[in-house]
Order: sequence, then structure tokens, then C-alpha cells
Amino acid sequence: MKCPTCGAGNIDGSDACDSCHAPLTDMAEVSPKKGMEKRIIEGRIKDLSPKKALTVVPSDSLAKALELMRKNSVGCVLVVDKGSLSGILSERELLFKTNETTDPAKTKVSEVMRTHQTPLREDDEVGEVFHRLALSGHRHASIKFGDGSYGVVSARDLLRYLCK
Repeated sequence: MKCPTCGAGNIDGSDACDSCHAPLTDMAEVSPKKGMEKRIIEGRIKDLSPKKALTVVPSDSLAKALELMRKNSVGCVLVVDKGSLSGILSERELLFKTNETTDPAKTKVSEVMRTHQTPLREDDEVGEVFHRLALSGHRHASIKFGDGSYGVVSARDLLRYLCK
């Protein structure tokens, strides 16, 4: 996409020119062509079949969260406090925020979890999940269902969706 202000070339879908930083959002929207590109742009998060999330509360022990993750063979649990999403605890936090001196029975989930951004919604575009995961460097995104419960989609779910 060519910047109308300075003429520099930019990646399609960019919000601002890489050269002069002029906004590009007024330009024509990216239209889906076919195949994978079309599935990303037109697909909705509900098409990913997000799984209902396993949840813990911030005061739960790491041992409880780990047992829940192990027992259900999942890579993360959402941390929910009084119906509101507080954070996420994934294998990544466990690897990078604990060490051999961490006692899972005495350490609270709130000490290790990462605080969480606003969850995505079922009707959001699949591209939003890609965007969120790419920016954060994480492998899981939270979803808030219409009934107020929470779900999770992972990078693996995105790959399955694209390979259909």
C-alpha cells in the first residue's frame, strides 16, 4: 500500500506509514482474496470452537493450578475473581517466573500470573487473535462468551482452523 502523503510503500493493512507516520486507516480496507487470507479476514472466533476455560482464583495455590492443568492436559488456566478476568497462568509464566526454590503449595497464583487484557468476544474476527498473540508473544488468548463465561483459544487452535 502506497502512502498518499509521502509515497512510501507500506505493508497492506498498516495503520500508519512506516516512513512519515501518516495515518493509513482512511484508505480502502483490505479485502479478502481467497483461501487462508479469506479465512483470517472473514472468520470469527466462534469458528475456532474455543474451549471453555478452566479457572482458578488469585488466592489459589500454584499446586492447585498445576494439578488442574496436568489433569486436563491444558497449557493454561484463567484467573477469575468474582466473575471478572484477572489474569492468565500458562506454562510460560511457570517457566519464567518460578525456580527451584518456589514452593507450589505456598505460592499463590496471583504472584505468578500475568495480568490480562480485555478478553476477545466470539464474534470478533479471527485476525484479532493473530494480532493479539503476535503483539504479546503469548500462545493463548481469552474469550468471553455471550453467557459471561470464559474460554481460551491457542495458537494450535489457529493452526487447526487454517488447515481445514
